[in-house]
Amino acid sequence: MAPEKIGSHIEQLIHRQMQEWDLKRRLAEEGAKAGPREFAHLPEGPWISFSKQLGSDAIRMARFLGDKLDWQIFDKEIVEAIARETHTRHQVLSRIDEKVVGRFEDLLNSLLVPEHLDHLTYLREMGKVIWALARQGRVILLGRGANWFLDSRYGLRVRTVAPFETRAQRIAERDGLALKDAERKVRATDAARAAFIRQVYHRDIDDPLGYDLVVNTELLGVEPAAEAVHTALRSKLRGLR
Repeated sequence: MAPEKIGSHIEQLIHRQMQEWDLKRRLAEEGAKAGPREFAHLPEGPWISFSKQLGSDAIRMARFLGDKLDWQIFDKEIVEAIARETHTRHQVLSRIDEKVVGRFEDLLNSLLVPEHLDHLTYLREMGKVIWALARQGRVILLGRGANWFLDSRYGLRVRTVAPFETRAQRIAERDGLALKDAERKVRATDAARAAFIRQVYHRDIDDPLGYDLVVNTELLGVEPAAEAVHTALRSKLRGLR
């Protein structure tokens, strides 16, 4: 499919999402909830971005915050939306999602996989979707380096971390893996995500200056950690007038 056609499908996706949010906002303004009006003074956003170490409980924190704030969460949904709108199999896009892809690999994939979407086009469409979602606001964005290119004035950039041993144990329990296999998975995922951020944004994923808040979840429970994120969000964004 041509890039122009891909762009039009993504724009339709974004348009439908905006219509849904506009309806929710009108209902909130007319009705009961004060929560959705809390950040009504912002020209765009608000949003929360999570940069997550594997096994650092970011997804569980995001779900807690999503329920508390009545915000939508976007993680693999971004890949699924691009796959659906571009008629590309999800498995194909998953090969390049948050991964480093070289020019030779891109060329080889284009020859072997007829529906292959080249890496640059995928990144462009991913960025377009993330930017539009963040601009519309009231979203929680997981991964994909959103913190490195969104306007940080209108959202909270969070990095979730935990010691390697803690994360490996969590992944072993979650996925039913032997501890050694879980350790290999955590190392490989850490390396892949760091390489993706270096290639796409030319930044160090562990640079604390790329985040407003770094949360170590080793001893914090999910709810206390998520409450800390919520407090930081309110403190940061209420200062914008």
